[in-house]
Amino acid sequence: MIKEKKKSSKYNFKKSKTQVINEYLRTIGFSVLFSVIFTSGLALHARNEMIKDISMSLETRQSMDRKLAQQLIESADLIKDLPSKKYSVCLHIGELYETAGDYERAQFAYNLAAKKAKQGVYTAYYKLICVLVAQNKIEDAEILLKTIKDQTSKPLIKFKTRSYIVVGDKYYSNGKFLSAAKSYEKAYFYYNKFSKKDKVINESIKYRIVKSYTQAADILVKTGFNQDAIRFLKKAEKYNPTNYDIRYKLAIILSDTDPEKSIEYIEQLLKERPQDIDNRVYGNAYLKAANIADLDNRPTEAKKYRYKVHSTDMFINNKVIYKNDIETTLLTFTTKKKLFTYPLKAVYGFSNVSNSDVIHLTADFILTSNGKQLECVTKPVATKNSPLFPYAEQPNIVNVKFKKKIFTKKELENYTIEIYLYKDKKFKTHVATTKIPK
Repeated sequence: MIKEKKKSSKYNFKKSKTQVINEYLRTIGFSVLFSVIFTSGLALHARNEMIKDISMSLETRQSMDRKLAQQLIESADLIKDLPSKKYSVCLHIGELYETAGDYERAQFAYNLAAKKAKQGVYTAYYKLICVLVAQNKIEDAEILLKTIKDQTSKPLIKFKTRSYIVVGDKYYSNGKFLSAAKSYEKAYFYYNKFSKKDKVINESIKYRIVKSYTQAADILVKTGFNQDAIRFLKKAEKYNPTNYDIRYKLAIILSDTDPEKSIEYIEQLLKERPQDIDNRVYGNAYLKAANIADLDNRPTEAKKYRYKVHSTDMFINNKVIYKNDIETTLLTFTTKKKLFTYPLKAVYGFSNVSNSDVIHLTADFILTSNGKQLECVTKPVATKNSPLFPYAEQPNIVNVKFKKKIFTKKELENYTIEIYLYKDKKFKTHVATTKIPK
């Protein structure tokens, strides 16, 4: 019986079966690992290329559609005999001209389609409104909307809601904010006729109304028409009663005309975001309210208002840091490659440019990507042993190191560091946004 020879190395060292099997398994393991890494790399590259192609197609699609539409228009006289064509033909030819940017001919085609449309069908009317607005014929669009009688019809409600939003957007882009607000309110009126509401659409219309009224109010304040500004801010507040900026603007304007009403807003705002209120605003409002109370022979209220100035100042000094009180400087930023990743390390300097000592201060360094929070590093900035004195020669130094693993330098462009300072966790103040240096 012939014995099977054992495998041997080039040094004639005989290997056991176990050693041979282990070598095979190790070789297979390395091959599988290499295949996984190589395949993952290809997949990542393909994904990036696909995203690039999609973004490019989004940028160029409109241009390509326009060129194609222009070629089709040049190949035939589409307007000829159009009045004798069916509704669908007029509608599609209108779409073709609209795509090509020829809004005047699109208007002609849509107008014909609207006349031929069945009762209760408003597609052609909506498209006609859009091309009228595109030509800045806003009044014609509004006249058209008024001529279409209201009915308890879902298609009509949808048509008028969308149309008044289109008209409002045009007014807003033209800087006519009050006209925009009125159009948006009409859209909201029709939208509220729906039995079932969509939260996103509802909030979108209200946001437009609020934005229009606040923009109008800002212009009126600059020109000295404060009472009108208050009226429009009140309308905006009706649609968004929790909006901080609206209430703060009302508090500022009312501090001159009605300081006691201003204080009602200020005291609520101090509970929410005291770090955003200028101390001169609440100080002036309290002192004016105290003077008015004195004139009205209300000494108790006058004393209360004057005490409020002192107590609020104490609260601010102990609990709040203002953005302009601290100067934040990025001193160094390190992204030196370590193994397969780029660790993020930063050194910041913090200087006190206020008139008061800061004994206790903490910073949150938040790493974000496209607005999404990825990691938070919390560090002390000022302590009892290392306070921040006003206008000190040297800033307080803080070293920050993130755990986030970043694999390519290109990826670093997507990240930012948001810095929040606070004496009390309830009242964090955003002081800086740092982009990753190249």
